[in-house]
Amino acid sequence: MKRLALFATISQLALIAGNGAAADLPRKAPALMVAQAYSWTGCYVGGHVGYGWGRSDVTESNWSIGPGGSAYLTSTLESDGAVYGGQLGCNYQFASGGLVGNWVVGIQGDFAGTSIRGDVGDPLNDYFASGSQPTGTLGMKTKWLASVTGRLGVTGWNNRALFYAKGGVAWVKNEWDLSASAYCGIYSDIGGCGPSSLKDNRTGWTAGGGIEWVILPSSPRWTALVEYDYYRFNGTGSSRLAGVEFSDPRNAIILGDRNIQTVKFGVNYKLFGL
Repeated sequence: MKRLALFATISQLALIAGNGAAADLPRKAPALMVAQAYSWTGCYVGGHVGYGWGRSDVTESNWSIGPGGSAYLTSTLESDGAVYGGQLGCNYQFASGGLVGNWVVGIQGDFAGTSIRGDVGDPLNDYFASGSQPTGTLGMKTKWLASVTGRLGVTGWNNRALFYAKGGVAWVKNEWDLSASAYCGIYSDIGGCGPSSLKDNRTGWTAGGGIEWVILPSSPRWTALVEYDYYRFNGTGSSRLAGVEFSDPRNAIILGDRNIQTVKFGVNYKLFGL
C-alpha cells in the first residue's frame, strides 16, 4: 500500500515538471503577411485639367497698299487659357531586382481641348499709320492639342511614386480671327477682305515630365499626377491672301512658329495589370 502511494506521488511530480518544461520551450513564430510590391505594369485611362500659355509669330506682307512701297513685318501674339482633356497609355516596369527594377517605360496618347487665346496689333499698323490707311488687330484661339509620347521613369517612395520624362509627336489646331485686321479695313471697300477666319493645323513635337503617385494604398488602381509639357510647331503654317478682288497675291497674312507650354493636374485609373 505504501508503495502504491509513493508511486502515485512520484507520477504527479513528474507530470507537473514535464508541463513546466514544455511551457519553457520556444514556440514557432506565426508567419508574417508580406504585402505584394506595387507594379506600374499595366494600362490606364485618365483625365486632366490645367493652364497653358504660348507665343505665335504672324507676318503680313504688303506690295501694293500703303505709303511707301513693299513691307514684310512680323508680330508675336501672346496667348493663355485653360486646358482640359484625357489620356490613355500603358506602362511596363522591369522585373529584375536592384536599380533595374525601378525603371518604367511606357507610351501615352493625350487629347485636350483648350481656351488658350490672345490678340496682337496688326504687324502693318506702324507701316500703315504713316499714311491714311486703317490699323487693326489679329486674334487667335488654340482649339485643341494632341500628342503621342514615349515615357521613361524611375520609381521612388517604396515604389509608389513614378518620376518620368516624356517626348514625342504633337498636333495643334489654331483658329485666327482676322475680321479686325488692317487688311480687312482696307479691302472692305474694294471687294472684301476674304474669310474672317484662318484655320491652322500643325504637326510638331513635345517634351515634358512629371510625377505620378498612388493616391491611397487601399486603392492602388488610382493614381494622381502633376505634369509640365512644352510643344513646338516650327516653320510656316497656313496663309491667306489679304483680299478677294483687286489684290496682289503677295499681299498675304502668313502664320509662323508656334510654341505652347502647359501645366496639368490629373488622375489615372489602372484598367489591368500586375
